[in-house]
Amino acid sequence: MLTLALLIPLGSQAHPLHLSITNITYENGKLNISLKTFRDDWEVGYFHYHGTPVDFSDPANRELPWFHSYLKERFRIAENKDMPGLSLEIDSVSLEEGAMIIEMHATLYSEPNSLYIYNALLTDIYPDQTNLVIFGLGKRETGIKFDVRKLDAEVVLR
Repeated sequence: MLTLALLIPLGSQAHPLHLSITNITYENGKLNISLKTFRDDWEVGYFHYHGTPVDFSDPANRELPWFHSYLKERFRIAENKDMPGLSLEIDSVSLEEGAMIIEMHATLYSEPNSLYIYNALLTDIYPDQTNLVIFGLGKRETGIKFDVRKLDAEVVLR
């Protein structure tokens, strides 16, 4: 019986990649953001910081202060690197199989020439974490890869 237990991987939804995909669209002064990650990566992150397990499939746990502060600290969009980040409002957090999807938006009150994106989500937990961002402006899309070596980038809007 013990041999069988050792052959079954821990966590039936384990995945070999640590990846997030974020779609950002900018239109009429508004940013719409859809961030898709693996739910269990966030659970490992919580355990890393607090030493206790958490189940983010329970909606109440997604309201824990750590979840919001970690997201705000590790994902930021600003008009330039030295400015504070825009106020990103979380519209919803939903689950789809093993994925957690975070929908957000922000309003820009000026018309900047570029935007600064900082995306260090889960890079402090997983050294192989890759965070892909697809930024859409009109009919133009720009893809940016973030990882432990590249945590920020600038997107030109004009």
